[in-house]
Amino acid sequence: MPLMNLQNIVNKSTITVYRVFAIVTMYGVLASVLMFALLLGFYAVSTSWVAPVILSEQDTEALDLTNKILSSHVTLDEMELDIVKTQEVVAEARNHLVALKALHPKIEAAIARENEHRHATGQPLVDLARQKDSDNARAQDMLAQLAEAEASIDKDLAAGLITKVDTIEAKTQFAKTRSDLTDSKIARILLKDSLLDKTGSTTTYMETLDKKVELESEITVLENTIQSGERQIAAEKLLIDQFRKATDLAAQTPLAIAMQLGRANLALVPYDNQQSAVVGAPVYDCYLSFVGCRQVGQVKAVFAGEQHAVHPIFRTDIRGFLVQLDLSNAESAKSKTLFLGSKPLLF
Repeated sequence: MPLMNLQNIVNKSTITVYRVFAIVTMYGVLASVLMFALLLGFYAVSTSWVAPVILSEQDTEALDLTNKILSSHVTLDEMELDIVKTQEVVAEARNHLVALKALHPKIEAAIARENEHRHATGQPLVDLARQKDSDNARAQDMLAQLAEAEASIDKDLAAGLITKVDTIEAKTQFAKTRSDLTDSKIARILLKDSLLDKTGSTTTYMETLDKKVELESEITVLENTIQSGERQIAAEKLLIDQFRKATDLAAQTPLAIAMQLGRANLALVPYDNQQSAVVGAPVYDCYLSFVGCRQVGQVKAVFAGEQHAVHPIFRTDIRGFLVQLDLSNAESAKSKTLFLGSKPLLF
């Protein structure tokens, strides 16, 4: 009998323990469900929570941005150097152009004077050449007559009609006449050369015209070089401005801050909670997600640009923007959520 009573007591105790355990478990599950429902409800209506994000300079995206910024700076340096070289070429071309343009009217004036002189002296030289030809023809006829007279002088000398001195004087006169005719023929040939210079297109005159054409062509080339250089400089300056704007924007991104500081404490703010995200707003970290909160810092900067993340509680996709946090407690950056503006439950 005592053994039976002991067994009954053990059985009753076991049943009681099972009942207590079942009740505790049931209430625990119910409490968990209620807590989870409360948590879901809280985050569904809360407009101050944010999801902290830690960026490091060792992150792949930060390293990629570093390479791009460095490449941009190298490109900027190369473009600025190229602008300096182009400006030097343009300046030298302008100086050369000024000199050539100053020379151009002088060549034009020289050609004009030469044309005027050719026009003024050409026709008189033609008339003189014709007169010279006529004079030479008459002198040639007179020389033929003198040859006959010279033959008769020799006969007169042999007959004793004239003296030997008279013969020598006569022959000297004949020789001088022949020499004068020869000089006249030579002068005619020289006059022909002068006439060609004044009435025809000589190689010297053509060289002058060729220099003029060459000068005008070089002026055109220099003008094109200057215009092309100026367009290139303007285009490269515009591109440099665009590069600088891009690098300035990149320097204001969270990744750039992580590169500069080595680590950046950020938070993704859902669009529904954006009214709480203002510079200087206090940042709170809470125990048990939203109970026992304490201030751990403030909002330092707000960044433009949409970001995507996974909801820390619902595990759904959320859209928003990033803010930089200035935290006194770096460990708070590892919490699932933080709160901006005020404590979520005022305690």
